[in-house]
Amino acid sequence: MSDARDGDTRLLRRLEAGLVLSLAAALRPLPLRVRIATGHAIGRLGFSLAGRRRRLAIANVRLALGVQPAEARRIVARSFRHFGRVLVECMTLPTYATSKVADRFEVEGFDHFLRAHERGQGVIVFSAHFGNWELAAVRQAAANYPMDFIARPLDNPWLERTFTGWRERAGNRVLGKRGVLRRSLASLRSGRSLAILIDQNVRTPPRLFLPFLGRLASVTPTLGHLAVRVGPPVVPLVSYAEPRGRYRIVYGPALDVPRDGSLDERVSAVTREALAMIEGWVRGHPEQWLWLHDRWKSQPMPGEEREP
Repeated sequence: MSDARDGDTRLLRRLEAGLVLSLAAALRPLPLRVRIATGHAIGRLGFSLAGRRRRLAIANVRLALGVQPAEARRIVARSFRHFGRVLVECMTLPTYATSKVADRFEVEGFDHFLRAHERGQGVIVFSAHFGNWELAAVRQAAANYPMDFIARPLDNPWLERTFTGWRERAGNRVLGKRGVLRRSLASLRSGRSLAILIDQNVRTPPRLFLPFLGRLASVTPTLGHLAVRVGPPVVPLVSYAEPRGRYRIVYGPALDVPRDGSLDERVSAVTREALAMIEGWVRGHPEQWLWLHDRWKSQPMPGEEREP
């Protein structure tokens, strides 16, 4: 029975990959405005069909932002529409891995990154599932400063292989699941950028519980540990979706990594500051964050510390 189930799963994964890649191939030759309109249509359809996820997203918005149900529903509808656009942009990622699309991006604060890079210790670039983080990485690679990603692999292995190839076409690299810490250290020591998204729920230890949008959230300690123990500068990067397929990409000044206190206190302080910055992005443009993710699902287990 187990072999039969495994065979069925593999078949479904292959079919899923075939459908997604066929859609991607059909989208790539289309004009940008048509692709964006298609993404918005996919998002509207997703909002209509994703009952449980839609309700979760609306509840998250109400709790985090303190808005009325009608306003929460409006924000979530716009978020679905935005991520429909992001989905199409990711399926057409190879079209962005060229210098010809540089004019689609307005970049601010890149000097903050350059000053951090000049220190010669590598740079940790942190962001969130906000705007389009994939296109921000492509744009940085186009400026001859490619990134290495710490990223969870897709559940579908056929899609994962293809998407990894698309991501790496511009010069970026996806770090494998095995030995990710060792490879992250090697990236930083070689002077490369290491990209980390820190806004998703962490289901198992090691993790921190820190305030995020009004509630304690489970957060990875990887960013803080690398910053404190290895010493590279930590630079925030956020992308804002603009009309007509454009993006505004903003780099901020490197965070101040505390030198005093215990290791745990310093790791927590760095992570807390990074989360506070992401919270500011979300409150400023809530329609561009991934509300349908069950961000506050995990709660501390006995013995795990939480911070007020």
